[in-house]
Amino acid sequence: MLDPDIAAHIGTPPEMPPLTPDLIPLLRANMAMMAAAMPGADIDHVADFDADGVPVRLYRPASAAPLPLLVFLHGGGWMFGDLDTHDSMTRHLAAASGCAVLGVGYRLAPEHKFPAGLDDAMIALGWARRSAAELGCDPDRIGLGGESAGGNLAAAATLRLRDERKPQPLFQLLIHPATDMRFSLPSFTEIVVPGLSKAYLDVCREYYLGDMSEAHPFVSPLRAESHADLAPAIVLTASEDPLRDDGEYYAAALVRAGVATLAQRLPGLPHGFQFLPITIPAVRAANDLIGGLVRRYFATA
Repeated sequence: MLDPDIAAHIGTPPEMPPLTPDLIPLLRANMAMMAAAMPGADIDHVADFDADGVPVRLYRPASAAPLPLLVFLHGGGWMFGDLDTHDSMTRHLAAASGCAVLGVGYRLAPEHKFPAGLDDAMIALGWARRSAAELGCDPDRIGLGGESAGGNLAAAATLRLRDERKPQPLFQLLIHPATDMRFSLPSFTEIVVPGLSKAYLDVCREYYLGDMSEAHPFVSPLRAESHADLAPAIVLTASEDPLRDDGEYYAAALVRAGVATLAQRLPGLPHGFQFLPITIPAVRAANDLIGGLVRRYFATA
């Protein structure tokens, strides 16, 4: 059941019209307006950089010592979101974790189809590793995370790093990730919410993938032949989310492959809960939980 405070805030959203190319700019503008009204936590140091052609934004809490760094990929169906729309979310993550967070402004579909967003995630992670010391961060403590579509990109990046024989991040943080582009796991029929229907996600897949097969492991990480030798994982799902099983099935696949995995379902929360006001108690509690897990993993890894 959806948390009552969240239900009161959301109300009954209208059904979205079919997602056509001409609707995308309007939805992007609406997201920008919503984000502008969301205050973020005060962070000591915030700065934008060009990470080898990929725009990134560093959020670094005050510290005399080098901080661990989480490279974080926002959600938005591979088509929506940027450094500004997710500024509040990333500020709250940095504040709750006490760690530096690097937001990544990866390229979006349909203008830039797969693998553009994944390429940008890889570039940003590589830049972060090379630049960590200059950013006041610890190059030996760099994690990779993302939410929703960003969680998909983070999971795909760990698979690609393994296949390219490159070092894994210290851990991967996957918040209600999309892991199987078939969008056919049981939670899609068990949980029905306006705005996140299978029909909507099927269009997202079409605009993101173009002619690429949905079975490719960098598209559908759950369908990879092997999940061995990947970074330790934190996989968080939301109970009121049609994508819930994407995360939980992926966590199970990681466990079967011998990957150290912490999986937790967050009760009462919908997909995209980090985009809701932090003043809602359940949202703040979830943000604090995520921050605490990130802090703990950096401290113990």
